Amino acid sequence: MPPTDLSAKSLIRLAWQGRMRLGLVVILFTLLGIVVALLTTPEFVSEARIMPEMNSGDGGVFKRLASVAGFSGFDLSDAEEVDAVRPDLYPNVLQSTPFVLYLLDQAVAQTNGQMTTIAALLWPADNWSLGDWFSAEKTGDTKPVDQQIDQPLNLSRRQEKLIEDVGKRVHAKLDTRSGVITITARMPDARVAATAAQLAMNYLTQYVTSYRTEKARQDLRFYTRQLNEARKRYQLAQYGVFRYDDEHKNFVVQAATMEKQRREAELMIAQTVYTELSRQFEQAKLKVQERTPVFKVLEPAKIPRVRISPKRTLMVLVYAMVGLGVGMTYLVLRRANPIGWLRALVAE
Repeated sequence: MPPTDLSAKSLIRLAWQGRMRLGLVVILFTLLGIVVALLTTPEFVSEARIMPEMNSGDGGVFKRLASVAGFSGFDLSDAEEVDAVRPDLYPNVLQSTPFVLYLLDQAVAQTNGQMTTIAALLWPADNWSLGDWFSAEKTGDTKPVDQQIDQPLNLSRRQEKLIEDVGKRVHAKLDTRSGVITITARMPDARVAATAAQLAMNYLTQYVTSYRTEKARQDLRFYTRQLNEARKRYQLAQYGVFRYDDEHKNFVVQAATMEKQRREAELMIAQTVYTELSRQFEQAKLKVQERTPVFKVLEPAKIPRVRISPKRTLMVLVYAMVGLGVGMTYLVLRRANPIGWLRALVAE
């Protein structure tokens, strides 16, 4: 095969000689780039920023109330022990499967006003892929599964793919210096992107609040039930003493005196239990308030006006450059005539 001159001067001469073919290839690839750019689904990004309570275990409220509570008999010595999720773990909440399943089932409004769910937006019901053809399992199920602690999740193929997709689209990042958490949502619709960012922020704040206050709320519910029972017991004992006094006010016998003392002792016990439970009940209410975290919204989610992709101009230019490369390769190979060289080699 004769050597082919690939110098710049030779390539320019070759391109000029085959300019018609080269121009046709470039035009075809440019048109293909325009079609692909117009058919590519646009993507929009919305961000929201919140600042969580970084130091929630200082017991500030209880320190201020300690001196006052001491006069009323409240014991607030253990109120400073707050079990909290560290802020650096907050982004992991938005990567969890329960959050993604929650988000997929949320009804959202699109920019055109139509209502849909995030699952239907990301994966329409008529969406089809080659992998689905070979999969024996149905992929149309996007309903949320029942979440139980002692039961494993049974996800469909479609749900698994959606979870993987949403995990890349919605995420959070903690700035360790400022303590600000940035929640980012990327969606094919601008309004849905803002809604997804807002839903993620609400889910995160509610999740952390529920975690931080769960034990205190359980204690509060327990003391509420016990206090109601102690109140009934105290009222019955009080009524029993008063009624006994009314019925035996003219009796001065030893048996009556013993019965009266017994009823009064029961009243005192009931009153002591009721008083102590009242204190515990008030302390539990203060604990719920103390353990409720504070989140400051620094930047709410906004509807983006400019898409981040596709970069249609850049995409068309890339296709045009690819067309130029393909055209030049064709001209070089046509000039080198490798098929003719192979035939000559075989003939020899």
